[in-house]
Amino acid sequence: MKSLKRYDIRDAFYFITVVTYGRKKILTENMDIFWKSWKDNKLYAWVILPDHFHAITEVYENSISEIIHKFKLQYYHRVSSRFRNKRIWQNRFWDHIIRNERDMNQHLDYIHYNPVKHGLIDDPFKYEYSSLHGFFEEGYYQRDWGVIEKPKFEGGFGE
Repeated sequence: MKSLKRYDIRDAFYFITVVTYGRKKILTENMDIFWKSWKDNKLYAWVILPDHFHAITEVYENSISEIIHKFKLQYYHRVSSRFRNKRIWQNRFWDHIIRNERDMNQHLDYIHYNPVKHGLIDDPFKYEYSSLHGFFEEGYYQRDWGVIEKPKFEGGFGE
């Protein structure tokens, strides 16, 4: 297998997508474990679906690969005893360095609209495992966002 070369830029925001192995629907059933496993890194924006999550985090001392590796390992140690097949995560993850304000806004919208995109809910504000509510309180979104008009997305997001 070829080695994947990732850019390592410190003091940058990264959009990430991490998927469970075989798309096991375990994440929303184990939210306490998810947050305990993220204790060392702050997520700027996030949505956690049953089988994958999207987030934006800022990278400081450790590379994005080190951050994700540590998270996956901590989560694995906390949850693996609950499953016969010990594999929890797909081998890799998707990352994208946020380039500017427009790029950040596009990824924030993608994160917050993702539960609707996957058919889990028809109104993004009804989904509880998302940072959308905090962004709404800060005035970033109107209450009808994503309900009246579907956002349009360009580019890849690691689904």
